[in-house]
Amino acid sequence: MSINKILVIGAGIAGPTVCYWLKRFGFSPVLIEKSTDIRKGGQALDIRGVVINLVKKMGLYEQICGMRTRVTLGRYVDTAGNTLHEERGERVGFRQDGEVEIIRGDLIEILMDAIQGIPCLFNQLISRIEQNDDGVNVHFKDGRNEYYDLVIGADGIHSATRRMVFDKDEYKFVNLGSYLSIFSIPNYLKLKHTEMLCEANQKMATITSDHNPKMATAAFMFRSQYILNNIRDENEQKQFLRDTFQNFRWEAPKMLELMSNSDDFYFDSIAQIKMKSWTKGRVALLGDAGYCASPLSGQGNNLALVGAYILAGELKKAGGDYAQAFNRYNELLHPFVEANQKFGIWVSESFLVENEVSKEIAEERSDNILKEMKIVSNAISLPEY
Repeated sequence: MSINKILVIGAGIAGPTVCYWLKRFGFSPVLIEKSTDIRKGGQALDIRGVVINLVKKMGLYEQICGMRTRVTLGRYVDTAGNTLHEERGERVGFRQDGEVEIIRGDLIEILMDAIQGIPCLFNQLISRIEQNDDGVNVHFKDGRNEYYDLVIGADGIHSATRRMVFDKDEYKFVNLGSYLSIFSIPNYLKLKHTEMLCEANQKMATITSDHNPKMATAAFMFRSQYILNNIRDENEQKQFLRDTFQNFRWEAPKMLELMSNSDDFYFDSIAQIKMKSWTKGRVALLGDAGYCASPLSGQGNNLALVGAYILAGELKKAGGDYAQAFNRYNELLHPFVEANQKFGIWVSESFLVENEVSKEIAEERSDNILKEMKIVSNAISLPEY
């Protein structure tokens, strides 16, 4: 059974990573992305546990270290701006043992550089995916049809691939009752490699400035059972954010005022995707599309990197028998995903406290997260392919 031509949908973290391994293992992937360009900026991600060795295998660890974040001070304040608690060094981001934090956009840039030579097409929209015993017929919105041996959907938590291929009862979108928003603003507080956090009444606002002294990253997180009419409507998202934080005090009013001129606004619900199987016929889901653990787990990118390696590795090992490879992918990855999803729920419950965060709460939470994070980020032994 010859498997060669593989379509990978989504140029986030999972997509470029699986393309890297597929090419290295002798396949011919093509990467497509619906946006016109790679999304810059975004939240800070951690390279932890087993993934440290994985990025070293890819020859990318030094590069990631070179572009790492360098936040050295984390300061918790109350809504009046008084300092409650400070953390310094790697502990600010719950890091230990060679773990590295990097901005999402920077990591994607490194991964895209690592797959030069692999066709990568932007502004590609798919209307339909049909599969049979011989292959997958992909219908593009511009009227083209292309045939592939396999399709890998790495198109995020709101995956169109998942909706097109899987029945509604084959996946569960589990809303954890919180929202997250991140965007760039001018560094008006003149912060230097510092993150300021204010958490009260089940809401949290943070400002961080790191590499670029002129700019800062604003982030808002909050609990709410309210469901937006259109989760993708940016105007509705921004209004929801303003309404939620209108009485929050601290720097929230200023941050929300500066939001209007930001060009990289991001907003989404904090949720998980649960599925018994991430494969169906000749289509496989990868990363958040199949097993989002929630942004709060800090493990989404690590699940994507591990999943990409195992999926490509099992295709190599099975010598093109995709059904066997897909079975092994599901089997090997499920325990790791389940451990991290459980952790994602636990972290979601640890943040956004009822009242203001005290020094004691912040310290105890940091200790617990560090301990649990070490366990879940190493909860798999990676095979050699």
